[in-house]
Amino acid sequence: MTYGQLKKILAGKAEFQVKSPFIVDFDAIAITQDGKEQFYILYPAGVPLADSDVIEALVTDNPNYRTAQGVGPGTLIEQAEAIYGNARLSYNTLNESREYVQFANQPSKDIAFRTQPPPNQSFAGIYPESKAELKETQKIQKAASIGLVEVYCRQNCPFPSP
Repeated sequence: MTYGQLKKILAGKAEFQVKSPFIVDFDAIAITQDGKEQFYILYPAGVPLADSDVIEALVTDNPNYRTAQGVGPGTLIEQAEAIYGNARLSYNTLNESREYVQFANQPSKDIAFRTQPPPNQSFAGIYPESKAELKETQKIQKAASIGLVEVYCRQNCPFPSP
């Protein structure tokens, strides 16, 4: 689906607001309905999204959006483990130290889960001391949850119909 097609479908039902910068290297368009942000369309920073551009990445922190198994923003990582199997948390210091969790039975290679650490903690995982750029652990803080769900179509983005 293109950005223009989405705007046509949601015309009069949603507001579209550019968020720049959104995260390092990416800007976003927030899709808001009834004053609540529903999701964000990610696109490369500094390159405005044209109506003809195919939407390749969506991100949401809205707990109303969940996988078919009910996992989404706000789900405790321990609860998600009961559904998807063992969790592995990781972050890379070269990628803004954005922490992700991946499960043994991840629902799709096109879905990524960003973590939400417990209050007053920097990370959802408990990491051993390391100077490596990539940090990984299977030890999880008790109140750690999923903070964002990211959906990518990568190379399989459907082309817009004429």
